[in-house]
Amino acid sequence: MKEIKGNVFHIQKYSVHDGHGIRTIVFLKGCPLRCEWCSNPESQSTVPEILLTVESCCGCGSCHKVCPTGAIRADSLKWLRDKCVMCRKCAAICPTKARTAAGTEMTVSEVREQVMQDNVFYRTSKGGVTFSGGEPLMQSEFVTALAESLKKDYMRLAIETTGCVPWKQAERPLSMMDEILYDMKHMDSSMHKKLTGAGNELILSNAEKAAKLSGNLIIRVPVIGGKNNDEENIGRTGAFAQKIGAKEVHLLPYHRFGESKYKKIGREYTCEAYTPEDKEMQRLKELVESAGILCRIGG
Repeated sequence: MKEIKGNVFHIQKYSVHDGHGIRTIVFLKGCPLRCEWCSNPESQSTVPEILLTVESCCGCGSCHKVCPTGAIRADSLKWLRDKCVMCRKCAAICPTKARTAAGTEMTVSEVREQVMQDNVFYRTSKGGVTFSGGEPLMQSEFVTALAESLKKDYMRLAIETTGCVPWKQAERPLSMMDEILYDMKHMDSSMHKKLTGAGNELILSNAEKAAKLSGNLIIRVPVIGGKNNDEENIGRTGAFAQKIGAKEVHLLPYHRFGESKYKKIGREYTCEAYTPEDKEMQRLKELVESAGILCRIGG
């Protein structure tokens, strides 16, 4: 039987975030949202992309010589992205890794092989594997197949999701998770659409259904200064989390760690926001807890 393949853009080992214990995070490409502050812009598109780190380019011209379409000019830095056919020859030959590919088709067996290399760490720390992205539920068939394979070895699984897919597509993979990290950006649908490109009706509906599947659903809110950090929104988030029976809420302060990636894929980082100070984060934490639910700052 032909194995199911997924489009993976990164496998991060020995992570202590995004779930309990030591974990391996499998990042999958494709996301229905376009959040202004996205820290993984290379995850948004469903197709592979080439990232160019200009500072690492030595100007050897190797990429120009192997490019079949003439997308790369002789000086290596002039790049016509619309002519790129993603053959990845430039990334394969680049001696300094200035050009790298984001997005590789991998089978369940190939991902499983990498994941299981660190099985001893999962068992000693009660960790496991976390599916992330992008939006991993856009590749629900692959997530389900990989989860089924890993569950045979009693692997603890978690998923980081926005829930912005049809429930029929989400239910099976979510039912297999030991921990659901459910990202929520804003409680007001019109503001959610302004910030992410989509309303939140499907997200809120699926959150309620997901909470019934799991007693270990955690709502995570990226707190973006000037965007969603007002008391009304955070208060409504806490009340919603308590209503649906979420385990707790995590407030994640905004950061700009992914800003450099935009230049690498030929895009401009346009988010104008600030990182809330500790005092403000503590105030928002107390506001969530006033709704009767545990709240933590950070993951």
